[in-house]
Amino acid sequence: MQKKSSTLMLGAALILGAGGPARLYAQGAEPAMEGMMSAQLSGKVMVVNAETRLMTLKDADGVYHVLHVPPEVSRIDQIKIGDEVRITQISTALIELVPADEAGLVASERSTDVDRQAGKKPSGSMTDTLTIYGKVVAMDSAKGTLTIEGPNQTRRLDVDDPSLLEGVSVGDGVIARFQNLIIGEVR
Repeated sequence: MQKKSSTLMLGAALILGAGGPARLYAQGAEPAMEGMMSAQLSGKVMVVNAETRLMTLKDADGVYHVLHVPPEVSRIDQIKIGDEVRITQISTALIELVPADEAGLVASERSTDVDRQAGKKPSGSMTDTLTIYGKVVAMDSAKGTLTIEGPNQTRRLDVDDPSLLEGVSVGDGVIARFQNLIIGEVR
């Protein structure tokens, strides 16, 4: 699978537990973190099992890839050995700071949207969105650290440039949106 990535890491730490340096912006200026990663896989179907929802693709380099076909793919029985499949996955993350008076409860919500395309073979897209609402519970401008409470854990983050903490206050809200888009086409 070929990958192209462009990411800025602010520990997508509310849930993913990633640590490391963070890049923050003043409130209202820009997102605290934004990033994108994409991957693409194309190949010929070698095995497809509708019961177990597993499909094996052989790419142009002769490498085999075993994939779990999600239940949202409703026409898996129409995928046949020899079909060509192209799958593109695009993952994005956006983390924003909001003033304390706009901060809501610490929580999370998830949604999945499916767009099926008409045709003899399955194709379409599936978008999974996870939104996490957290709060700044502590900060130390001198040390360049920020502590954020999320629904599952509290994490201390290191900030590359402590001057970016100017305008950030304990009680401010953090909204993290992670979106995963999968586009699939069977030919």
